[in-house]
Amino acid sequence: MIPTERFTVRSRDGVEISAQKAGSGPALLLIHGALFNGTLSWGAVLGKLAEHLTVYAMDRRGRAPSGDAKEYSISNEADDIAAVVEAIGAPAIVLAHSFGALASLGALDRLKTVSHLILYEPPVTAAGARLDSDVVLANLDRALAANDREEIVTIFLRDQVRVPPENIARMRSSPIWPIVLQIASTLPRESRAVNTYRPSPARLGNWKTPTTLLLGANTTGLLRDAAFFVRDAIPGCRMVILDGQGHGAMLDAPDFFAGKILEVALAPSFGR
Repeated sequence: MIPTERFTVRSRDGVEISAQKAGSGPALLLIHGALFNGTLSWGAVLGKLAEHLTVYAMDRRGRAPSGDAKEYSISNEADDIAAVVEAIGAPAIVLAHSFGALASLGALDRLKTVSHLILYEPPVTAAGARLDSDVVLANLDRALAANDREEIVTIFLRDQVRVPPENIARMRSSPIWPIVLQIASTLPRESRAVNTYRPSPARLGNWKTPTTLLLGANTTGLLRDAAFFVRDAIPGCRMVILDGQGHGAMLDAPDFFAGKILEVALAPSFGR
């Protein structure tokens, strides 16, 4: 078992962001999406990645042991990512999943020492919010005001992410459910960010760092459309299709996913 250590960095607004570090070799920063924390999202792949890379897995704000603040914005998340990248102190590969990938796109102007950006299905679009967005966000806000964490997570999964009922039931009976409930209060604000954030075409077009877009072969709808939108907006961005996978390959097929990441990160053409 590869040993890990934790460290903390202070973001621009004073919030402390925690990250765990493992392995040796080139630096790889892992940024998780909504619903999960760093351990839940990356725990199944961290060991294999750490055999070849120095892996840093941050816990985004609102997930203990990281801190949080009353005010929230994508800019805050971008500052958090930039603070961890700066603390790494060397050129770093960034692998960001889902909402973490959206936040990374918001941080492009801050990521001066990133050598390669790997985005796994960022939920961004150039179009307006979907028709039911206001209703979904209002229901999330009501559940948050009532501190009904189960209802928050259920609305998020059922209405925001549109997870099939049988998958929600399976998650409810799994060991991760209590941890997901602890994170529940972050879901309304992150859902609002997904539904309202519009990436700057100029910022995407001016991004010169090598970028890879990961797309599950089984992914459909907004996430698939978003993948092609980002690929086409960032000059030279290449797309890698994850055969047989959807939005959570690091959980559903960890060996396959870790192998694919190592293939991308350690390729001879990497960084050119």
